[in-house]
Amino acid sequence: MLIHNVNIVFHVAATVRFNEPLNVAVDTNTKGTARVIQLCKELKHVISVVHVNTAYSNAYLSEIEEKVYTTCLAPSAVIDICESKDKTLIDLLEERILKMYPNTYTFTKNLAEQVLCSSCDSIPVAIVRPSIIGASRKEPCPGWVDNIYGVTAVLLQAGKSILRAMVVNKDARLDVVPIDYVIDTIICAAWHVTLHCDNKTKVYNCTSNASPLNWGQLRDIYLKCCVKTPMNDVLWYPFCILLANKYVYNVLNIFLHILPAFIMDTILKLRGKEPMMMKINNYRNQLLIALEYFDTRQWTFHRYNMTEMMTKVKMLEDGNVVKLDLQDMDWKKYITNYQMGMKKFILKENFESVNAARRLSVLYWYIILLKCLV
Repeated sequence: MLIHNVNIVFHVAATVRFNEPLNVAVDTNTKGTARVIQLCKELKHVISVVHVNTAYSNAYLSEIEEKVYTTCLAPSAVIDICESKDKTLIDLLEERILKMYPNTYTFTKNLAEQVLCSSCDSIPVAIVRPSIIGASRKEPCPGWVDNIYGVTAVLLQAGKSILRAMVVNKDARLDVVPIDYVIDTIICAAWHVTLHCDNKTKVYNCTSNASPLNWGQLRDIYLKCCVKTPMNDVLWYPFCILLANKYVYNVLNIFLHILPAFIMDTILKLRGKEPMMMKINNYRNQLLIALEYFDTRQWTFHRYNMTEMMTKVKMLEDGNVVKLDLQDMDWKKYITNYQMGMKKFILKENFESVNAARRLSVLYWYIILLKCLV
């Protein structure tokens, strides 16, 4: 059935866990891609294949072009080592890889690109590399989001006032792209790659061309949204200190995260309830460790193929159906919708919660009182 009726293949499946064991990440992200390509070669009427990767598959570079980069280790060699099931050898390999790559996810996604480039000489293949995927801008509705990964997890924790400090370069550019923009790019790439007859793998850096947004700006806009429309059960008046110095952060972490979590768990125990704040704090800590590499750096992404595709799409009669240009992005409006989307689609909260507003007001005056006493 598939062999005779499929024309376009979208390969989106992957494990996105940053701390995935190397052999698991290789099996899913690299060997999984090879298996999909093998299937594509059996299709009778395939027109194009679109592989969704990540803009950070070569994160060790500060400037990333729209091309497939090779590694010092060939994909076949890495696969052979992982298939050997020699834990010592796999662990040594992973240790070597993590000296250059931030995690096994980005490394195995790079290997997947190499597998595609070497295996698809007879099929038009497009590799779409989104950067940090955020909530939707317009479709299916502004602010739509259905997962708690990456920047969404950070925003959610800051909105609940669980996250009060983090190690980040507040002046670093944050390359966030709306999910509907990514989907439009994937769809258009399936068409655009067929316009070239050489069947060479074409890479599209699906990154932002909007006005730059840095971590400091994101923090300021988002926390204002959280004050205007607070989340239910917010623990404290929303604030988040952005620090470049990890040693200073380690000190603040004790007083702003660990100690309050310990006190709250002690109170819960005394009231006969199950303690949970230290568990939440451990999750927050693991999240920040996983994202620290990306929070403290910035990248320059070349967008020649994206720009060419955008130009050609605009020339089409129905080119306005998709959105491939973010130059008119209003970050304040987008982040406001993002925060509302997390309340509605993830937390299932009411926008007009009187209790949340009252709770935030009490916390605000409590802080004012503490400042006066000090």
